[in-house]
Amino acid sequence: MDLYLYEFEANSSLPRERLSRPLLEVKTCQRSFLLAWEELPVSNCRRSFRGVEAYEFLLRFASGLESEIKGETDVFGQLRTAIKTFTEQHPEADQEKLFSRLFEDTKEIRAQYLQGIGGNTYGALSRRLLSPNPSSNVLILGAGQISKSVAPYFADSKLTLFNRTGERLLELKSDLEKKGYHGITYTSNESELPDLIRASHLILIATPAASALDESICKHVTPIPANRRPVILHLGGQAHEISHFESADVPALSLSDLFSIEREQTNLREKQIHQAQDACRKRALLRSLSRSISIPHGWEDLALFT
Repeated sequence: MDLYLYEFEANSSLPRERLSRPLLEVKTCQRSFLLAWEELPVSNCRRSFRGVEAYEFLLRFASGLESEIKGETDVFGQLRTAIKTFTEQHPEADQEKLFSRLFEDTKEIRAQYLQGIGGNTYGALSRRLLSPNPSSNVLILGAGQISKSVAPYFADSKLTLFNRTGERLLELKSDLEKKGYHGITYTSNESELPDLIRASHLILIATPAASALDESICKHVTPIPANRRPVILHLGGQAHEISHFESADVPALSLSDLFSIEREQTNLREKQIHQAQDACRKRALLRSLSRSISIPHGWEDLALFT
């Protein structure tokens, strides 16, 4: 299995290499990584994997087992979007049908080991943390995968979705309406943002930390009297990555707070998670034996590799 994976810190500038085959680049709020079909001269990565280990990491990542929120499903949507873009731009790249095998394996592992794991989305944890009610004015900033996951959990409130790129916002609107979520307000008009912020009880930021949008929010929240300021939850960074809110005297929750809630449930799901991780390892080994999972090798063959 000629596969190389290089993991970097979140929001890192990823190296650009001239290779015979293109690179898949994936970025999330917790990490970035490059997937290549040949070795890269990389020295500043956090971790690197090769061959079977690279596929095992991909499978754990797609299954949500590399996330702070173990078993969460949002990251699979982010990966699927990145792969879709990659294959549209480079239809010749996936010569070994790696991605279809990855999706097949992810679906099976989630079905066997991670069904009903509970609290496994950013939306569920965000709702538990913020406790919205039907009269709450909720503002979600961003139109990516996180917003797509979080919005349904706040659709019973007075929800507004803002994104500077109107096209992405229309895509999100279409997706949510297909799922039956109506009555949500959508806007990409930046001149409306100050009034939206002042009117909000809860603000969820689903864009990278320390962006220009963060600066804008600080600017508009600071003049609001302390007893009327909205509760802010930043889903694009952990506590140390959003210290600029504290500097502006704007209290804000972060992914760290969501992860804290998640840790309280970890013991209840630990057995399922360990079983899923073990299944990822075994599935990666089987994939290295043959391109098809329907092969004459049985699970007993794995004893040769342990």
